[in-house]
Amino acid sequence: MKRVALALAAAAVISLPAMVLAADQTFTARLTTEAEVPDLENPSDASGKASVTIADDGTIEYTVNYQDLTGAAVAAHIHLAPPGEAGPVIIPLAHGPSPFSGSFSGADFAPVEDGPQTYDEALAAIRDGDAYVNIHTEANPAGELRGQLRAEAPPDSATSSAGTGPGSAAVIVLFALAGLALILGSGRFARQAR
Repeated sequence: MKRVALALAAAAVISLPAMVLAADQTFTARLTTEAEVPDLENPSDASGKASVTIADDGTIEYTVNYQDLTGAAVAAHIHLAPPGEAGPVIIPLAHGPSPFSGSFSGADFAPVEDGPQTYDEALAAIRDGDAYVNIHTEANPAGELRGQLRAEAPPDSATSSAGTGPGSAAVIVLFALAGLALILGSGRFARQAR
């Protein structure tokens, strides 16, 4: 019985990081004309926002909203570069009227000259804050709207009234397994004390 209790406790401790890390990761960007590098060829009052979610299987789901472009969006991408620098395209986005959305997976990835050679490297660039969303128009072919992708803060379970989410579920499972291990283990110790 003691071995079962120890095995359950060990399984709980080992599985906790995997349960927390398996959650989807969401990155958002506020798209502005001021963030464009180089500056706009044709001034614009455009604005927008982007949301990119990396699922636990590596698939990317994205949604981009924009308004007041100088014309139709002719291309949209995730580029590799820190703020204030222009960089190569690492992931093309299906574009169209606002809002547009789509998905992208490792099967769709091709190595990037002077950039990520694998899909995992492209995902790492997004996670590290070294990627930005760019919307291109005919009037501004280098880009009219840009925003650096930043990790969205996870909900704070301490202030959340529901206290739900992957982190909360993992903690509940951990405590349940630890409690079960204590119950099973205490039964044996009680028998030994007699």
